[in-house]
Amino acid sequence: MARPRKPTNVLELTGAFKKDPQRRRQDAEPAGDLSAPPPHINGAVLHAWNEIAKYAPRDVLTDSDRLSIELAANLLAQFRADPVEFPAARLVRLEALLGKFGMTPADRSKVGGKKEAPKGNPFADL
Repeated sequence: MARPRKPTNVLELTGAFKKDPQRRRQDAEPAGDLSAPPPHINGAVLHAWNEIAKYAPRDVLTDSDRLSIELAANLLAQFRADPVEFPAARLVRLEALLGKFGMTPADRSKVGGKKEAPKGNPFADL
């Protein structure tokens, strides 16, 4: 299995682009903040969508994630309807999706939301 790519901001902080500036890449910009759920979902799936949106780490989910959130909400609603008969392969997929959203303890440390730049110089008063 190939090694996962390092995020551009990590490469920037480690000085990788000073050595090889031609390797700098442009990361895709997300579509914007997560908007309301699509009108075609309702019932348990709508409840699962709202729960995922509520409990995901702040500033992680965007409109670019709508299809993945819908898939996770459908799987979560199916799991809650009948957890005993829920196939293991679907449970693995649900756990993977929730992990990508930063909703497990180990994965929460790996996701980054929008970060604000620090204001002013913290050492100015010294």
